[in-house]
Amino acid sequence: MITRSDKPDIFKYQDSRVYLADLFSWYKQNKVSLRSLAKKLNVSPTLLTLIGQGKRQLTEENIGLWASALGWNEQEVSWLKHLIVLEFDGPENKKEALESLAKFKAFQEHSSREVLTYKYLKKWWNVAIREMSQLADFQENAEWIQERLLFTVSLKEIRKSLEFLNKHRLLAKFGEFRLLDCKGDIYKLSLSDFHQQILEKAVESIYKVSSEDRHILGHTMAMPKDKLPELKRILDETLERIAGLNSNIKNETEIFHISLLGFPLTEKKEKL
Repeated sequence: MITRSDKPDIFKYQDSRVYLADLFSWYKQNKVSLRSLAKKLNVSPTLLTLIGQGKRQLTEENIGLWASALGWNEQEVSWLKHLIVLEFDGPENKKEALESLAKFKAFQEHSSREVLTYKYLKKWWNVAIREMSQLADFQENAEWIQERLLFTVSLKEIRKSLEFLNKHRLLAKFGEFRLLDCKGDIYKLSLSDFHQQILEKAVESIYKVSSEDRHILGHTMAMPKDKLPELKRILDETLERIAGLNSNIKNETEIFHISLLGFPLTEKKEKL
């Protein structure tokens, strides 16, 4: 008899493909072949094989039809549907899915690093205030911070940011800055949100900051696509050198954001 106790726990997975591969493997170990499982689900064994290999995408329709046969309860169905949106859908739907997943206690427990990074990067001023906390004259005061920020942020949002940064010990007063990173779709989504906000501020800075206090360059050119890895290497090395400029400075006075961009302006269309 198949028991549920050793069945893969869906709430420990952030990738639906990995979960399904493990789930099908678990059925196989319990003497349930993919063929008999496919018959139970009213699909072809080939489809299950391709889904288990990550070569075909599980759909929300599949989840709804298979829930009863595979023993998924309402919460597990909801979790799996949000995972699929996070993996395969557009940016706006991905944000909604992540917000929904973050409400699950299991997601918070197993993805605490990812959730923290997402919340940190979700608002650009979290990053700015964290960096400001190492300034010699820094004051952990919303009014002082609002006065120093070049771009408008409400006192309410600044207070919420200070509460968040203190809760997770992200300010300079707690010692060496914690490294915040994560992998996969959540990290990409976090960075996308952050870069969008920062690029908007870069545009504003053109009109708010004198040319003596900013440096914005750009270069448009034709380039073979196979040169992209070399371009990335050059940008990575350049940013690393820039980051080293503050390695031995103890009396920082301002916070700067530096972006290096390289993106295509054209796309080769396949002829029909």
